[in-house]
Amino acid sequence: MTDSAQTIKNKSIDSYKSFLIEKYRPPSKGGNTKALHQHIITVEGDTYSFLALGTKQWVYKSDSVSFDWEWDAAKKYRNIKKETIQTYDSKQHPVVRGHREYKKTLRIAQTRTPVSRREDSGFES
Repeated sequence: MTDSAQTIKNKSIDSYKSFLIEKYRPPSKGGNTKALHQHIITVEGDTYSFLALGTKQWVYKSDSVSFDWEWDAAKKYRNIKKETIQTYDSKQHPVVRGHREYKKTLRIAQTRTPVSRREDSGFES
C-alpha cells in the first residue's frame, strides 16, 4: 500500500451504480456482459469508483465492504483499487461478487447496422 492510499473498513453502502464505458453491442451480437463498466459506490456520502467487466454488482446494500482507495492526479475522483475489495454478507461471511476477470483489449469498433444482402447483389437485370 502506498502512502497516498486510504482505507474504508466494514462500511455499508448508500448506493451502487454502473455505466457502460465501451461501445454498445446488441444482445444478438453478444451483448455487454463482458464490456468494461464504471462502477460507482457511495459510502457515507462520499463517492468512490472503479472499472470492471459487466454490470454485476460487487456489493449490495445489506453487505459491508472494505477497500483501499486513492485520489486521481487532480484530486477529483476517489479510485478504488479493485483487487482490495472485500465484501461480507449480512452474517459477516466473506463473499465474492461481480466479474473479477481481466480483458486485455477494449472494444472500439462501432456495431454495424443490419442490412439485407439482397439490396445490392451487384447484378443487373
